[in-house]
Amino acid sequence: EDAEAFRKCISKGKTKINEEIPLGLVDAIRSLDSGDPGTALTKVNNFLKNNKNSKEAYLFRALLNNWDFDNMNKALVDLNRAIEIDDQYVHAYALRGQLYYWDLSNKPAAEKDFKKALSLSPNNTLANYLMAEYLFDFAFAQYDQDKKDLALKSGKEAVYFYEKVISNENLEENFIIRRIFPFGIEYDTYYQLGDLKFEIYFLLKELKDRKLAKEFLNQAIGDYTSSIKLAPTQEAVTKLELDMNYDMISPAELYLYRGNAYSWATKSWKKACKDWKVSKKYGNKDAQTNVREFRC
Repeated sequence: EDAEAFRKCISKGKTKINEEIPLGLVDAIRSLDSGDPGTALTKVNNFLKNNKNSKEAYLFRALLNNWDFDNMNKALVDLNRAIEIDDQYVHAYALRGQLYYWDLSNKPAAEKDFKKALSLSPNNTLANYLMAEYLFDFAFAQYDQDKKDLALKSGKEAVYFYEKVISNENLEENFIIRRIFPFGIEYDTYYQLGDLKFEIYFLLKELKDRKLAKEFLNQAIGDYTSSIKLAPTQEAVTKLELDMNYDMISPAELYLYRGNAYSWATKSWKKACKDWKVSKKYGNKDAQTNVREFRC
């Protein structure tokens, strides 16, 4: 909007942290970036024949095995090997923590790895995101056990780590983040923050803290809005989901969720209906139901 705002935007930027990877891995990474994990796996296997102590190659193969070939056991072996080579390898701890929690249901091991990654690099983009994702899910588990105060504590901690991702002045971009977040980690993080704060809003209402609940509701709407601003086209998301059998958050869902949040805010029904209509236009059936039932 003005010169100062422009300078702030540029200074924050989306700086790419240089990927310190062996030259021989570049072709394998390019294959994955182009949507060809099979060729990428062949290339990294060939590379490892002559580079048996490449931590980056083991990490890359672990990513392929876990995300593209659904082979968590091989992924775990490779992550363990990467950490054996370098016990300060932040990304290996972060990815192993993710695998422990989501695939092996081992919360203590996952938490240990996430904390190790963050102790080595407190501002690491990936480590902060994965710690937040774990805490968000764990808050649901605590809520299901009727431990609402603990669920709120975990939820707020998750907010802290998600917001660290957003506030990072040198937002990291590497082959891991490009694979896990095809449309950018900021886009996904703002959506997660919107969802998390919307859930906290309802929890705070149950805990009779309506003033703070309202604050979280407004923040949720703001985060959904930020995600919408960064969103790809609906067509791009649909194509990726069909090509990769990969579930991604879409503009249709974002407008639905922001509309849902608006519906709980004071004097925001028109905004809710407007968002639901956009979502309906994109083909979302829940939005279609809302438009009909609330007579938008």
